[in-house]
Amino acid sequence: MKKFCLGSALLVCSLGFAATGSAGRYSDQVLSLNPTFYFPLNEPASEARGGALDVISNERFGSYKGDYDVDRGDGLGELGVSGPDFLIEGGRWRTSESWSERGNPIALAGLDADNTSHASNDVAQVVLGPNEGFGAPAMTVAMFVRGGPTEGGDRLFTNNLFDPMLSFQIVTGLDGLVVATNPQVGCSSEFECGHRVLSMPQEGVRFSNRGADHGLLSADNGWWHIVVATEGVTPLERTQNIRLWLNGVNRSKDMLPGQNYGYGVNTTLAKIGGRWHDNTHPTTHSGAQDEVSIWIDRVLTNEEALSLYEAAISSGDTIEVPGDFDGDGQLTALDIDLLSDAVLAGDNPSQFDLNDDSLVNQSDRDVWVNDLKFTYYGDADFDGEFNTTDFVAAFVGGKYEDGIAANAGWASGDWNGDKEFDTTDFITAFVDGGYEIGPRQVAVVPEPSSLLLFAIGLLVCLPRRR
Repeated sequence: MKKFCLGSALLVCSLGFAATGSAGRYSDQVLSLNPTFYFPLNEPASEARGGALDVISNERFGSYKGDYDVDRGDGLGELGVSGPDFLIEGGRWRTSESWSERGNPIALAGLDADNTSHASNDVAQVVLGPNEGFGAPAMTVAMFVRGGPTEGGDRLFTNNLFDPMLSFQIVTGLDGLVVATNPQVGCSSEFECGHRVLSMPQEGVRFSNRGADHGLLSADNGWWHIVVATEGVTPLERTQNIRLWLNGVNRSKDMLPGQNYGYGVNTTLAKIGGRWHDNTHPTTHSGAQDEVSIWIDRVLTNEEALSLYEAAISSGDTIEVPGDFDGDGQLTALDIDLLSDAVLAGDNPSQFDLNDDSLVNQSDRDVWVNDLKFTYYGDADFDGEFNTTDFVAAFVGGKYEDGIAANAGWASGDWNGDKEFDTTDFITAFVDGGYEIGPRQVAVVPEPSSLLLFAIGLLVCLPRRR
């Protein structure tokens, strides 16, 4: 039987720091995003039969299923045990061509000093209740997870729904971290796949576990903060639109089709840390869970997802959002315009160096647009998509080839960062490949040749000023 190790305090000491308590910055940030459910999992063992408190409704849901006599010390389920203490920066835990060193440990100063967690330890789970209320075509789940070995399909969260338009589960399997939205479909092709697997950057997974990121399968890597989301109007879209933020990094582009088997459902109950009625079944999680928040009918934006991580590690009054250069807590057109100004100035100010290469150039604009704002060049109105409405928004500004030097910004059509709105901005936008394909995701995009033909046709039709 697998057991959850509570020796992380020793590891923290060896790394030379101690976790600190605070006024609950993380909890405040979760609540500011209006979740449908929020389970802090702070109940002591004596209250296990009363269920898990949802602070949104102030009601207890379901029950803690397992033996929670923590005094026995024999690896049974545990409540009221120490919560997350640190994260590994960026989730860098093994040597890779892309990630060659272990990240720095970061204390979780944004959690309450008395925060506690739930440890499944392979023999316990949190039963939330009837699954109908925990599924939707669009949804987001955020939580802290303590890793551990797997027997093939440990459930971190599952709504146990069979309907591929509602089903959602977060799993640690032999491939590592798996997110499944269609329990009936394995992966035999790009378009017949009901789940996505986290791969190491640029290494690939597609239909095997080669290149899979196995970081969550080791208790030595400590706690993780994950935000997982999906949305779509078809089962395939929901699978292709799976998004993941891991320890403050948007890893959505690393979520790729995995091996050819589906991740089934059992019972009619939504659960944390397990799947079956029998909590000793191999699908019970070997680690621990904490601070589980769920948004039904809503996908968090990139900024919102990253704000949760920033709140977890922050003890200050403000939450720093990467790429927020004007300090308003959001990523707006003013921020990308400030970055464009810094690129044009050519003096490489460090606060604008988003990819840590000691330079401030177009690569940093790519990071801001693609990885932080999680959109495409051309998205003038920042609704997350590049389509015809962006042309309308850009032309309303009246800056297209107006003969006035350096007077355009992102919202008025300057997408290549030269402070002008002209034909070169359309080239920048169409080369990025996001036109009319919806929100940024891991998906097949139109061929560049067809985009170029479209751009040429558009430019022929554009009004030109005398």
